[in-house]
Amino acid sequence: MKKSKMIFMMVLGLNILLLAGCGKKLGEEFTDEVNTLTGVSLTVDEDKVSETGVAYTIDNQSDKDISFGQDYSLQMEKDGKWYQVEPKEAIAVTMELLWLPAGTSETYEIWWDSSYGKLASGHYRIVKSVSDNESGYYLAGEFQL
Repeated sequence: MKKSKMIFMMVLGLNILLLAGCGKKLGEEFTDEVNTLTGVSLTVDEDKVSETGVAYTIDNQSDKDISFGQDYSLQMEKDGKWYQVEPKEAIAVTMELLWLPAGTSETYEIWWDSSYGKLASGHYRIVKSVSDNESGYYLAGEFQL
């Protein structure tokens, strides 16, 4: 049973990655809700923010394990709305499925200099897709450059 769930989540993650460009053009406003998964948060470590990357922590204080991939998006706030940041180069991530058990947290780093280059000053957020094996959610953590 666990093996079939893992295979399902890997196939789902691949489909999400392949279809990510179909629904929105780069630079388009992002209007989906974020941070609606009760007990789970994504926070950016303000001491580890740079023009080319960040460290962030996903804290899972829910009663369910969550899963997610290495994929992410960068968004910039302009006039109170969030917009996708257009990459300079294609973004390549490995197709790993990461698990975060209930009651735990983990810190990760992302370096985007090869895809986005150096970001200009502004108000940004990193957005990640996660699943609790029942539904999918977006987590977002904001940072300032």
